[in-house]
Amino acid sequence: MKKYLVSSVLLILICLFSGCAMQSESQNVKYTIYIGLNDKNTYTQLVSYEEAEKKASDIALKYVDGFTAHAAKGAYKDEKGITTHENSLILEFYNTTDQQMKAIMDEILQELNQNSILMEKQKVNYEFYEGTKP
Repeated sequence: MKKYLVSSVLLILICLFSGCAMQSESQNVKYTIYIGLNDKNTYTQLVSYEEAEKKASDIALKYVDGFTAHAAKGAYKDEKGITTHENSLILEFYNTTDQQMKAIMDEILQELNQNSILMEKQKVNYEFYEGTKP
């Protein structure tokens, strides 16, 4: 009976450890922020997309190791019901924290003179693929 118990425990431990070693996929949080490029005071774009992307990139890289940027167009209705269209910058982040994201957004809000930035936070599975190893 004792041999059976020891064998069972060893088998369970081997399965657990081998599963951990073989798992190359991680579950983590992906953060996506949406930054409109119209100035909050004038409702017009005062900074070019390229300049806004450079400023946001410089700020983000003070807090994280990397991100992905996309250009987009957005629209919204303000409190008076007026529709505004604007160019937008989308930044996606992995391997970061809420604190890092808030620091990034605080600086971007000031630098690009924005009222707000939309942050999307979702649990995702991801892996950094490095090719087939021989």
